[in-house]
Amino acid sequence: MQKTKAFAILVSVPEMHLISGLEAIAAQLDSEDLPPDQLPKVAFGSMDFELFGEIEKLRGGKAIEVFIHAADAKGDQPLNPEVTWRGWYVGYVASRRGRYPGKSIYRPPSTATDPPTWAVFWEAQELEQLKKPIAIGHLRGKGKKTSLQARFIPESPVLIEYPAIRQ
Repeated sequence: MQKTKAFAILVSVPEMHLISGLEAIAAQLDSEDLPPDQLPKVAFGSMDFELFGEIEKLRGGKAIEVFIHAADAKGDQPLNPEVTWRGWYVGYVASRRGRYPGKSIYRPPSTATDPPTWAVFWEAQELEQLKKPIAIGHLRGKGKKTSLQARFIPESPVLIEYPAIRQ
C-alpha cells in the first residue's frame, strides 16, 4: 500500500492494548490465516465514525501515519504528554453490534473482555513503540497555525499536519 504524509492522525490508546496489539501481530505472523500478500494489522475501537469517514475521503486509498499517545501508561509520566507509539492507518470497518466484524486475530487479546460499544474499528499496520518520544505540544492540528497545547491529550482522534521530526 502506498503511503502519504499529506497529514497524520493523533490518537490515544490505552497502553495495555498497544502492548497487547504487538501480541496480536506476532500471532498473525505465526498463523496460517494471514494472506501471504498482507502485512499483519491490529484493530482498535472508536466512536468517531464521522472523522474516520472524512479520513477515508482525504487519504485517497493511501496509508496515513498515526501517532499514538499511550493512555493509562504505567510508570513515571512526563508533565507534558508525549506520543510514544506509531503505526500506519490502513482503513476502518463499521462495527457489528459494537464488536469487530473481522477475525479476532486482528484485535489485541487485552480487549477480549471489553463491552461491545464501538461504532467503528480503525486498522493499523507496522505498530511500534518509538525510540524517542514526541511532545504532543510540538504537533499542529491540520490546517491550524499554532501547535497543540503542551498538555493536550487527545480524547478522540485528531487530524494533524505531518510533523517535521527526525527519529
